[in-house]
Amino acid sequence: MLRISGTGLVFSAVIMFIFLMVFMAGMHVGNSNLASAADTSVQGIAEGRDRLENEIQELLIERKKVLSRIVRSMKLFLESGRANIDEYRNANIALMRAEMDLCRSRDERLEILKKIVKFHSDYEAQVARRAADGRATEMDVNKAKVAGLEARIELLRESLKGQHPER
Repeated sequence: MLRISGTGLVFSAVIMFIFLMVFMAGMHVGNSNLASAADTSVQGIAEGRDRLENEIQELLIERKKVLSRIVRSMKLFLESGRANIDEYRNANIALMRAEMDLCRSRDERLEILKKIVKFHSDYEAQVARRAADGRATEMDVNKAKVAGLEARIELLRESLKGQHPER
């Protein structure tokens, strides 16, 4: 019985030795080894990621350009009475959000959010004047207030990001 167990151990050791030799031969520098394949794979992934990030950046820039043209047209239409003030507001906010998507830093995003808050404040005042003249409703004023409040909340939340309370 000891002879069978000893033979089994020798057989297992020989199999493990062969497996290790085959594995090590595959990792040898002269062969197409795993490290080289991994480096190539990582490089390919990085290049693919860079290509996609560049494509996203180009699309964001194009979106901003188109929205800028829309805002210019909407302003002319609003001044001539052919556009609704809400459409003009929506186009402006979309443009500022497109600018924010292009920001690289938190400080840049905060500046855009401040512009959005200012725009909403001006818009609310304009809607209030229109309501006083009978050209807008109290509901329109309230909607403008809510939009302004939401913008201020977003600004404050973004301002809090990165700030850690002292303990």
